[in-house]
Amino acid sequence: MERPRSVWWTIALTGVVISSACSGSESGVPEPDAAAAPSEGSAPADDGELFTEREAVTAVDDDGQPVEPVTESLPPVAETGVPGIESDDAFCRSWSTYAGSVQALSLAWALQPPEAAAALEVAATAAVTAAVAGMADDLPAEIESNRQALTIDVPRPFLRRADRANDLLVEAGLDAAQIDELGDRWVTAITDQGIESETLSIDVPPDVAGALAAASQTLADELPSIVEDPTLDTTAFDIGPSLDYISANCPDQGTLAGNDVIDSGGN
Repeated sequence: MERPRSVWWTIALTGVVISSACSGSESGVPEPDAAAAPSEGSAPADDGELFTEREAVTAVDDDGQPVEPVTESLPPVAETGVPGIESDDAFCRSWSTYAGSVQALSLAWALQPPEAAAALEVAATAAVTAAVAGMADDLPAEIESNRQALTIDVPRPFLRRADRANDLLVEAGLDAAQIDELGDRWVTAITDQGIESETLSIDVPPDVAGALAAASQTLADELPSIVEDPTLDTTAFDIGPSLDYISANCPDQGTLAGNDVIDSGGN
C-alpha cells in the first residue's frame, strides 16, 4: 500500500494545488471527480468506508466443501470532525490534534481572508504547541528511532510561527490561562466543524477579542500565509516509519498525513 503523503508536504504544495484548482469551482477548490468504475477483478466499494481485506484463503468445511473467505474490515475513519482527536491513546490524540490543526489552518489560509486565517492560527497556538509536546512525551517505543524527525525537525518551522503568535498575544495583554483557553476553543472548533470546513471559526470570549484581533493583524503583516511559507517544506526529513505506525495503530489510519482536505475541497 502506498504510504500517505506527509501533511507537511501538503503545505508546501498547497499554493500550487489551490492555484490550479481555481477553474474547478467557484470556491477555488476542485470538486471531487466522479468515482471511476471498478476494474475487472477489483474489490467492490464499501459505501465509502475504508476497509482492508485479508488475502483470500481457500478453506473447506468438515465435508470438504469450500467455505467463503471472510473479509475483515478496519473501523471506518470518521468522515466528520478530526479522526482520533478524542482517542484514548495519548499519542494518537496528540497526533490528530497537531496534524488536524495543520490541515485546517492550511485550508483556512487558502480560502479565508488573511485576517480571519491569521486569527485562527493565533488562537490555535497553545493547542498546536501542546500537541507536539504530547507526541514527544507519549511517543511509542516502536518509532523511538524516528523521534528527532517527527517531534523536532518536521514541526519546528510550524512551532516558530506558533511561538511568534504566542508572543504577540502576550504583548497584547493576554496571560497563559487566556491563551490556553483560546487553544481549547480551537480544538472544540475543529472537532465540531471539521478540518474541511471552508468557513471555520471559533467562539472568542469578549474579553480577549481585542487582543486576538491585534495579534492576528500583526501576524498577517509579518508572516506569509501557511500556503506560501517556504520554511514549512520539511520533506527533507523522513517520517515514514512514524506514518506507517500511525496508519496501522491510530484512528485516522494515516489520513491526516495526506492532502485530502486541499484536493477534495471539503464536503
